[in-house]
Amino acid sequence: MVEKLIREYLAEKRMMQIASVNSDQPWICTVYFVADENQNLYWLSLPKRRHSQEIKKNNKVAIAVPVKFDKPVIGIQTEGVAEVVADSEVVKVVMEKYVEKYGQGKDFYDNFVAGKMEHSLYKFTPKRFALFDEVHFSTGDPQEWLK
Repeated sequence: MVEKLIREYLAEKRMMQIASVNSDQPWICTVYFVADENQNLYWLSLPKRRHSQEIKKNNKVAIAVPVKFDKPVIGIQTEGVAEVVADSEVVKVVMEKYVEKYGQGKDFYDNFVAGKMEHSLYKFTPKRFALFDEVHFSTGDPQEWLK
């Protein structure tokens, strides 16, 4: 049930927070995202952004996806690694999902292939999920899903 709920929540939610770190100083930012069938998470960002620069130095990141803000609370936390996507076929598939979800980004793939894109596509590969879901799990304890 935990895996099923996480898959559903990631498919329907639009924003996530990425926590990166430089030396001993953490940073967090909010981005729009899409998930693939393996629950890898993808987002677009400029390489000059602080989180992008930190991921370049240390690709271990944590992500939070708020699902329900009021009581009872639901949220997903996950840890794993992030990287820039360079494979044009992966970019094409992910951007189709992005356009379907957000209705924008139609020209990204063509611009990416033409080398005209300022933004990069990033991929987060999760190692572990923690689901805090007070609706389905009354104890409030995190439900874990190891990938």
